[in-house]
Amino acid sequence: MSVVVAIKKNGKIYIGADSQCTRGGSRTSLTNPNNYKIWKVKGVKNTLMAHVGYVRDASVIRVMNDLVKEIDVIHDEINYEYVVNRILPKIIDELSNRKYINIREKFDTLDSKFLFAHQDKLFLISNDATVTEIDDYVSMGSGESEAIGSLITTENEENPISRIIKAIKSSSVHDIYVDYPIIISDTETTDFSVITEKNEQEFIKVNEK
Repeated sequence: MSVVVAIKKNGKIYIGADSQCTRGGSRTSLTNPNNYKIWKVKGVKNTLMAHVGYVRDASVIRVMNDLVKEIDVIHDEINYEYVVNRILPKIIDELSNRKYINIREKFDTLDSKFLFAHQDKLFLISNDATVTEIDDYVSMGSGESEAIGSLITTENEENPISRIIKAIKSSSVHDIYVDYPIIISDTETTDFSVITEKNEQEFIKVNEK
């Protein structure tokens, strides 16, 4: 499993994720940018997605060319209804076409959860295909309880990057399925920062100034 944390702040969305991947009794770190649990949505700016669950699902969704149309971004149509009526069905159809889920008889659940972030809008797509718009912060994955606990205690802190690092650190301490490095991005730059246990405190200090 994994943990992903997102915070809405300063007119943009900050997203962080751990890098651990488990296969049976073994684990590894997904340190190649193509394998990050956070990725840029192809073809549009200021848009990120993140995932927890099966890596196969993320591999399919991250390379989709038409998940979001540029013309819809230009016309400022990305909102709750757009995610429910356009993005969610595309995700389900794509996974169904790969036979990763079966919707011919009955759709039960997705094997993964997703976050979709565009500019200052943040949406959680749950296993049961529920779409929830997030107003402040959210966490998902096996370490989400620890992450949310940390986020609650840091609500009065200004810097969202430091809050994300602390939240994922809390998850990594208490959840065997969460581990470093921490990957962080935001919808303004869509650049990625890699935080390790060695540079973590330095990174926090810089961002708390």
